[in-house]
Amino acid sequence: MAFVTVGCGTPPGMQGSKKTRRRCLRCGEDQDRSSLTAPRTAAQYRPREGTSDLGIVLRKAFVMPVAAFAIAGLGATTVAAPALAAPTASKKQNDRKDRASRGKAAYPIQYKYVKKYSLNKKQLREIAIAKVWAKGSMPRKVRQCESGGYYGINTGNGYYGAYQFAAGTWRGIGGGKYSSYAHQAPKFAQDHMAWKLWKQSGWGPWGCA
Repeated sequence: MAFVTVGCGTPPGMQGSKKTRRRCLRCGEDQDRSSLTAPRTAAQYRPREGTSDLGIVLRKAFVMPVAAFAIAGLGATTVAAPALAAPTASKKQNDRKDRASRGKAAYPIQYKYVKKYSLNKKQLREIAIAKVWAKGSMPRKVRQCESGGYYGINTGNGYYGAYQFAAGTWRGIGGGKYSSYAHQAPKFAQDHMAWKLWKQSGWGPWGCA
């Protein structure tokens, strides 16, 4: 008597009981599921007609790693792009700050005074010249003689500040832009107005000159 082994590969006509058929169905489902999930090896690829096994294996061995590298490269580019954009924006902000600081450093006085008194370019140039002029020996001598070099002095004699401006002279030369009286104006403003008066009238307005 010959014994026939019934398995999943047994043709339908040779399958026996219902239990055997159910086992065959489960076996078939497992085979289908494994074919979807498990990676196929190069040996499992069947060659086309006219193509050698070696050609198929080499083609698959070359194409699959290239595709994997391409996918990995795409992911790296997507992740790295935002990180590269941040330093660019930060660099632009730093450049703007540097330009602003360089612009403010170019002023002959503090920037807060430029804004407070709405000083234009011409006035800023005059202030820069007056600051140099005020360091000369004659302006220092006049300040020392007139007020002891004290810019905030007000003795009540009708003359104010380091150069002892009369109120009318101060306002007439343009000092009203800074304050009503000379002693109320900052140091650079008094030097500025004294330089303008000297440029207009020489040393005549000061008896100590």
